[in-house]
Amino acid sequence: MTHFIKIFFLVYIAFGVTACQYENVSEKTWTHDEKGLFTAAFSKDGSLAIVAAIGRPARLIETESNTPLHEWQHTDSNEGIIAAAISANNKFAITAEQNSLALWQISTGKIIGYWDFPSITDIKLSADGKKALIGMENHKAYYFDLYYGKIIHTFAHDGIVNTVALSNNGKYAITGGNAHQAKLWDLKTGKKIHQWDHIFKVYNVALSDDGQYAMTNDSLGKTRLWDTTTGQFISQLPMRYMTVSASLFSPDSKHLLTGRPNQRIDLWDIKTGSLLGTWIPKKRYFWRPDTAAIIALAFSQDGRYFFSEASSGIAQKWKLSK
Repeated sequence: MTHFIKIFFLVYIAFGVTACQYENVSEKTWTHDEKGLFTAAFSKDGSLAIVAAIGRPARLIETESNTPLHEWQHTDSNEGIIAAAISANNKFAITAEQNSLALWQISTGKIIGYWDFPSITDIKLSADGKKALIGMENHKAYYFDLYYGKIIHTFAHDGIVNTVALSNNGKYAITGGNAHQAKLWDLKTGKKIHQWDHIFKVYNVALSDDGQYAMTNDSLGKTRLWDTTTGQFISQLPMRYMTVSASLFSPDSKHLLTGRPNQRIDLWDIKTGSLLGTWIPKKRYFWRPDTAAIIALAFSQDGRYFFSEASSGIAQKWKLSK
């Protein structure tokens, strides 16, 4: 066996072994948009999804039945929805165009409030739907009271704020940006609690529902888990170069679900950082590559499944192994 053939054979075997270690058959698959999506968001229980293609209105969909419920846009020009979120109580949804926000009532589909905010990058909604965390290009994030229409706290960065997250217990906010930093904030006082420095720009952050854990990822860098009380490092996910396009802590704060730009979905143990499971959707066309990223994730209410939304416009329901 020549050296070249031997190397090829070993690589082939390694690929085959790796390929056998992930799940690629979903329980259900739905097509939300044939042309692809720019942004998407699930409700906490995965029962609802907001999807938006470039330059088109946002659509609220009942996940299991794949039934469109409402269609939303802010302005007549419809510059396109760049971010969206649903409150944990499934009563409210918020959508962001680049320069405006709109709050919607899910039961009726009617608009409740509209605000002008220049250069929005990301948005999250509090569990009760009364407050929003808004990431901005102006080196700031705003904690905004949607009921009174006023800014409660301003969280400053040294560069563009790319990503934001809230804990469902209403205690913490986390922000990440171009200055290679992720910052944890106290929502009661508005003060910075911890700052975690990275090598590259931070594009994805997450908080557990109880606020006990935080996840930070710098693009093409490392993904780390942190204790929010002490600020201490807990574990690092064992992928050296890992870009996270979507992330979500499990309701019991024991696991972390991550999605990547290559459609790979991983389940991790928080305390050890060990990989517990991997899911990779089947390619629709084996003769051409699928360049879709996972852009939204949600656990089912019974904890037996999770939902994923890809930028290709494909949503799927996956079974969690025991």
